[in-house]
Amino acid sequence: MKIARTRTPLATPLKALISAHGNVAIPEYPDRIEEVSRKGWGTTFWGKDSTTNWFHLPFTVPTVLDDAKPKLTKVFLFFHNTSRSPIISVHLYDGPKLLRAFDDLSLFGDHGGVTTQANTFHLKKPVELAFGLGISVNVSFPFDAGVKPPRWILFTSAMAEFRS
Repeated sequence: MKIARTRTPLATPLKALISAHGNVAIPEYPDRIEEVSRKGWGTTFWGKDSTTNWFHLPFTVPTVLDDAKPKLTKVFLFFHNTSRSPIISVHLYDGPKLLRAFDDLSLFGDHGGVTTQANTFHLKKPVELAFGLGISVNVSFPFDAGVKPPRWILFTSAMAEFRS
């Protein structure tokens, strides 16, 4: 007896992956940054002692692809940091509208070149964007007397997944 194998198709096909290089990351509060280094591989920020800062990565997104409005399904944030500078929140925006907030995080480590559970952010429902995608990342640079290395975070890139 021959058993027929069938492939289960994805619920919605991939429409596009849009990326933004880490060099576009900008801090909300530049006065809370000790040093910035922009290199070919991304941007590193050294935060001042006992501060937090939001970093923003803007995306230009297609309104229509193949005569359809693509829907944002997930975002990937590629970063590398130490436990002395954890990511505590990631917020996804469509222009002025907050789409999803991921709060109470404590993300650190080398997630600069591969997708992991720690750098993948799923929307509960796919969303058609009207104004453009913004990723806002809140990083803590806490006081820790005498502890080295310095507090830093490197943003290498970010990607947004769109499905039809």
